[in-house]
Order: sequence, then C-alpha cells, then structure tokens
Amino acid sequence: MTTLVVLHVLATAVWVGGTVALVFTAVPTLRQLPNEQRAASVRALGRRWKPIGWVALLVLGGTGAGLAFGYWNASDPDVLFHSRFGHLLIAKAVLFLLLLVSVYLHDVVLGPRLNRQMREDRPQTCRRPMVIVGWTSFVITVTLPILGVVLTR
Repeated sequence: MTTLVVLHVLATAVWVGGTVALVFTAVPTLRQLPNEQRAASVRALGRRWKPIGWVALLVLGGTGAGLAFGYWNASDPDVLFHSRFGHLLIAKAVLFLLLLVSVYLHDVVLGPRLNRQMREDRPQTCRRPMVIVGWTSFVITVTLPILGVVLTR
C-alpha cells in the first residue's frame, strides 16, 4: 500500500504541477503569438506534455483503483455506500472519470481542431469549447487532490 501511495502522490505532483504550469505560464505566453506561430508552438508543447501527462493520469487511475480496492476489501463492503469515506471515494472516482473525458476532449478532439483552424487562419469556432473544457479540467485537477487529503483524515 505504501508503494501505491508514493506512486499516487508522485503522479499527482506531475499532473497538477504540469497543469498549473501550462495554465498560468505557457498558455498566456502562447496567446501573444501570431496564429501560425502559436499553432506550431502549441503542437510542439503538446507533443512533449501529452506523454508525460497521460502516463501520470494512467498511474493515478491505477494506483487510485488499487488504493480504493485495498481499503474496500479490508473493510465491510457496505462501507462504500454507507459511510462518508465511501461517498467521498465514489465522488473522487466520478470526478477522475470526468477528468479523463475532459482531457480526452481537450487533447484529442478540440485541440487538434482549434490548431488546424489557427494554422489555416480560419475562424476559431473551437476556442470557446476548448476554454470551457480546459477550465473544467483545471477545476477537477485541483479538486481531486483536495478530496484525497480529506479521504486521509
């Protein structure tokens, strides 16, 4: 269990730290570039960040599931549905799944479309949905570790 916790915390640091760095340093800097240059820079940044970010998310999912099942198997199975801890654990799992969906939409669906629109100097119709999905991902990203701390208390 200790190994799972250590890996979970390290993956959290990578995911949250990377997300905060991108949101508050990279994105504002990239916004100042002309469309074509911005598109090329976003693609390059994405190529470097996506493998790191997605591996961190996979580690978080695997270690989180391992930790949850470890707790659940060590106690009465009804505790999942009839305790504060169980309710928080379910909330954390649902939020994590929502994070995966929002990151997928950001990285695989909306991001490439917006990048193509910028490269081709077309109207950026994907920008607003991309911003909404990005901020949703950010809020979930910050909320999940807070729930993790609450779960340990």
